[in-house]
Amino acid sequence: MAQKSYPQQIGTYVVKTKSEQSTHSWQDFDMARLQISVGQDYHEGEKMQATADWCAPRFKKVMVCVNDSLQRFNIMFEYGLSEQEAYIKSQQDGQFWVDGNLHKFSGISNLELKRWDSWLAEPEFDNVLKKIQTLYVSNREFREAIDQNIESIWERRRIMNSNKYRDSRRDEFEALSRRYLLEEIAVFSLMFQHNEGIDIYPGTAIFAALVFQERETEGAPKGLGKGRFCRIDFSHNKSHLRVIT
Repeated sequence: MAQKSYPQQIGTYVVKTKSEQSTHSWQDFDMARLQISVGQDYHEGEKMQATADWCAPRFKKVMVCVNDSLQRFNIMFEYGLSEQEAYIKSQQDGQFWVDGNLHKFSGISNLELKRWDSWLAEPEFDNVLKKIQTLYVSNREFREAIDQNIESIWERRRIMNSNKYRDSRRDEFEALSRRYLLEEIAVFSLMFQHNEGIDIYPGTAIFAALVFQERETEGAPKGLGKGRFCRIDFSHNKSHLRVIT
């Protein structure tokens, strides 16, 4: 089978796929999901434009998932806000991203925007979240995977900011992080179950896309093991010509 050719990437950055933590390749899918972490450099500016331009000729549909209100748990810890206050800020941050970036996807004819609240409003969400919460209690492997993930995040952030990530706040951090991860995994289970596609993301793999990948787990939502993930990275485009006026 002949290798399909794609237009040359002409922007400031070139998108490169890294080794995929899956038995599948992005070429196996007609739909890509872009998981947007609001505020991250690689989801802004010319890197976001490069990602959009890379997706346009490669997928029949692109779903842009702005995972804004999920960040309320992080915002509560970082800013000392109530959950309602953190929710409002997360919504404002999400809208700011949409206003500043959605136009970058104008070259994609079949584009769907999904903000986090749209998943929480799904009729199945409450039952899926309960299954995930029960799985955390009943399945040792699942519980240890989540707890280890929280531990590694705590250690990284403690090194970067020991004043904020001090021992007296560790229980608070772990409780909020656990809520974050269980909600994230529940939503991703819905994504995987109803929208077959591959998740495109720069940086490290999304935990929810890899947990129990390619496996059926007793008591877990049907979609949990169906995650497919492709990591991308950026390099400066050597052939990019800047026009000086």
